[in-house]
Amino acid sequence: MNAFDHQKELQKIIQRYLSGKATANEILFVEKYYQYLSKDANILDQLDADEMAKMADINFTAIKSKIDVTKKRKTVQLYKYSSAAAILLIIAGITFVFLNRNKPARKSEFATHKNLDVLPGTDKAILTLADGSKVVLDEHTAANISDRDGLRISRTKNGQLVYTILDKKDLKSASVSAFNTIQTPKGGQYQVILPDGTRVWLNAASSLKYPEVFTGNERRVELTGEAYFEVAKNKAKPFHVKNHNQDVEVLGTHFNINSYLDDNTIKTTLLEGSVRVNNGKSARILKPGEQAIAEASGNNAIRLATNVDTDDETAWKNGLFQFNNAGLKSILNQLERWYDIRIDYSSVPNKKYNGMVPRKAKLSEVLKMLEKTGNISFEIVEGKKLKVLSGK
Repeated sequence: MNAFDHQKELQKIIQRYLSGKATANEILFVEKYYQYLSKDANILDQLDADEMAKMADINFTAIKSKIDVTKKRKTVQLYKYSSAAAILLIIAGITFVFLNRNKPARKSEFATHKNLDVLPGTDKAILTLADGSKVVLDEHTAANISDRDGLRISRTKNGQLVYTILDKKDLKSASVSAFNTIQTPKGGQYQVILPDGTRVWLNAASSLKYPEVFTGNERRVELTGEAYFEVAKNKAKPFHVKNHNQDVEVLGTHFNINSYLDDNTIKTTLLEGSVRVNNGKSARILKPGEQAIAEASGNNAIRLATNVDTDDETAWKNGLFQFNNAGLKSILNQLERWYDIRIDYSSVPNKKYNGMVPRKAKLSEVLKMLEKTGNISFEIVEGKKLKVLSGK
């Protein structure tokens, strides 16, 4: 499909959106598209002739009017279909240029060594069972992993690890006291449905330790890296997430924890319900749209951020890189984890970016979009090493 065909398909999606015939994926696609184009009120006045041609016949006023009268919806899985992802690649590239115009855009000079490129991450992880045995979780793993002592551990086709209690009477003390750990490598992600019904999405280079069966008067898990939680409600058994020096206590809610050590901070973002975050120095009770920010060392009090864009914080779960005034080093950290690459940080400029890119894109496609925003270029060498060539 060439650029013209992509543009025609985009127009069709927008027309379906305005007529009320769009799918849930298409609705969120159009609204995200508009959201980024509307960050700068004068953005359309800044476009050159070629850019204006790409925006021709898009009725932004009609889109805005429809968004204003549409009730807020829960986030759905984005870009299930490859055509939508392909269109987003074009729009994301345009959007990066629009929102980063502090330096004139130039033709991409992205370079690869011997045409090397890097594919995006996939659904994969390692499950460590209570007896120390390890199970590789990928598309080749058997559906039934374990079926014993009244507990079934299984894998679904869409990258989920599921714990199901078959019969509470059959649960033996071995299962009650057993702990499992699921760990995603760089370039991997996975979902877990715990025995209580809690759903956990694990980002790349993360791990979750949890009991095979929750007992007593509370539910406790341990997290490193990043995860999104949808905790099953149970007022009698509060749910606790321990990560580094921090404890997050909930009864039933949706929240995201980003605790990568290379980011130096732990960010807990609440989407729904209420959570209490405690790092030993201080405690904060969050409301939806708020974020607790703590140092990974736990040495200082927790800071509170309000009116946080929760879409930015959970975009990874929905198949997106989404940047809102993000520093280049922060972006490269994300790329390093998702594409399982090594990055030379010796010459990373202090640049800020806004935009969104599907995580299904190849690394070269993401880098080309970054290059279009100004004086910066990249090179992939030695298979999986990325160098920043310029852009002081």
